[in-house]
Amino acid sequence: MALTSRQQQVLQIIVDEYVLTPLPVASDVVTIKMPTRLSSATVRNEIAVLAEEGYIIRPHTSAGGVPSDKGYRAYVESLGEDLEPSFQVKQIVREHFSEAGLDVEATGRTAARLLAELVHTMAISTIPFTRMPRWKHLEIVHIQGLLVLLIIVMQGSTKLRQLPLLLKEPVTQDQLTRISNKLNFEFDGLSINQINARDVELSQHERDIAGVAVDLLKREDETSLPNHFIDGLRHMFSYPELSQGARAQSVAELLEYQQLVPLLIADAPETGTVRVNIGSENKNDILSPFTVVFARYDTPSAGSGVIGVMGPTRFKYASAITNVRYLASVMTASAEQS
Repeated sequence: MALTSRQQQVLQIIVDEYVLTPLPVASDVVTIKMPTRLSSATVRNEIAVLAEEGYIIRPHTSAGGVPSDKGYRAYVESLGEDLEPSFQVKQIVREHFSEAGLDVEATGRTAARLLAELVHTMAISTIPFTRMPRWKHLEIVHIQGLLVLLIIVMQGSTKLRQLPLLLKEPVTQDQLTRISNKLNFEFDGLSINQINARDVELSQHERDIAGVAVDLLKREDETSLPNHFIDGLRHMFSYPELSQGARAQSVAELLEYQQLVPLLIADAPETGTVRVNIGSENKNDILSPFTVVFARYDTPSAGSGVIGVMGPTRFKYASAITNVRYLASVMTASAEQS
């Protein structure tokens, strides 16, 4: 059911009030805050509709309302796309980035610190990284019998991955060299998706070896973690609902086991778009108590990075979306100048 303009106003008041103080919002408060004069009975009826449709939660009929994930989503959708930070905020950001200069790590650290202070929650910023490893060079070394060693180097990286492979039939080193030369010629500079889409006539040995090499690229894609900076944990734990218990433990686990950055990278939107994942919308259950607001920024040659904030679902959404979008655009502009 689409909300009427009056229901949207009621929901907005409930969200705004609940963000300020984590207490159920009473109908009397909503009545006072409504921009047009309405009776208490009318407001109670609208709140009842919001509860019935799942936008708010009430412990019992006479209790105040608490926004649900669905309610927060409707609230976010009503904010629009034209949110801009104040002139003062823009000036502060420019000054700090000017002090950081063109150093990639300095700008990443600065972005996380600024974002944490502006939104008053935990912020994270990665340095630019290549989203998809690309094939640069493959070597195949005969060890003994059917056993060979695959060594693959990825483009734009000093990293290499290697894996022993047991072939089905004996192959000489000369044959292995011809196979690696052919695969390097066909796949040089290509990503995993481009390799899979390429129609190349290969022998069984060549297909087997190419398949293992692609698996090594996938492994690099899944396990590589770009340098990143986290700031604002003190703000994060100032929220009563996150300061102790299971949710505090979830935050600790995300950081200790370095789970947050891979989750953001895997779900990063296109440049210029801010993604808002609210509670149960997060793809990983460990993030279900939280809201994550994040965006991608691009560089001309070094790939892309991610910047964002994480907090409880009781969150200053307008501030988070505005500042994440602006900092991402500043990061992109800074990278273009370096």
